[in-house]
Amino acid sequence: MCGIIGILGKHEAAPILVEALKRLEYRGYDSSGIATVKDDGSLDRRRAVGKLVELQDKLVFEPLKGKAGIGHTRWATHGEPNEKNAHPHTRGAVSVVHNGIIENFLTLREELKCDGYKAETDTDSETIAILCSKFIDEGYEPLVAARKTLSKLTGSFAIAMLFEGHKNLIFAARSGSPLAVGYGKNEMYLGSDALALLPLTKKVAYLEEGDHAVLTREGAEIYDTKGSSVSRQITYLNQSVNFHDKSGFSHFMEKEIHEQPIALE
Repeated sequence: MCGIIGILGKHEAAPILVEALKRLEYRGYDSSGIATVKDDGSLDRRRAVGKLVELQDKLVFEPLKGKAGIGHTRWATHGEPNEKNAHPHTRGAVSVVHNGIIENFLTLREELKCDGYKAETDTDSETIAILCSKFIDEGYEPLVAARKTLSKLTGSFAIAMLFEGHKNLIFAARSGSPLAVGYGKNEMYLGSDALALLPLTKKVAYLEEGDHAVLTREGAEIYDTKGSSVSRQITYLNQSVNFHDKSGFSHFMEKEIHEQPIALE
């Protein structure tokens, strides 16, 4: 199982991302990484194999600046557990973290290769970043490119994206793997598990199946499978959330069924 965290905050994101990822360690993982949009609008990332302490050590010697960021803990499925295959995957103006499986990634990879976009890793997740980057190269705005990318994907997944030049934007999508949006005061959060969000906020909304969300520090716009703007119920967390949280699923068994075989990449 893997973990996703996203932050649009007032302070440097890197240490907050790492602390949030620590709360997802129970899921198991073999590598981790974070990406940020720096003050000059450029994307940057740090990745490491092994426990989160390896990533923390790297950040001591190679600090990562930026108040907008995404993070990930990975349990390898497609591709070996090495730094190259660790998330986030960054191509062009896009950085992506992903849980789940992209079933049609080989077909997409071949199509992208024919268009001159060659994969650099062994993962299905990188295909998301390459595809979105291609659409941006074709002149589409980031959110349009992200939605076009979603329409091409087959599988079960949760995704979070950052974009070069956009310090106040995270794009998120859910199809089979859980995602929760966290609300703060002029800050917004994203997590694959409410457990990771609890120290940051108690106010969350769970994305429903097929939803995608556009996060800014002012709030979140959530859209359903038809692209219509929708409201999702706000839930207030308490300290007992831990392993008793259903993460937007109707039943605990449904959550377990989805998290074990699907949330792998």
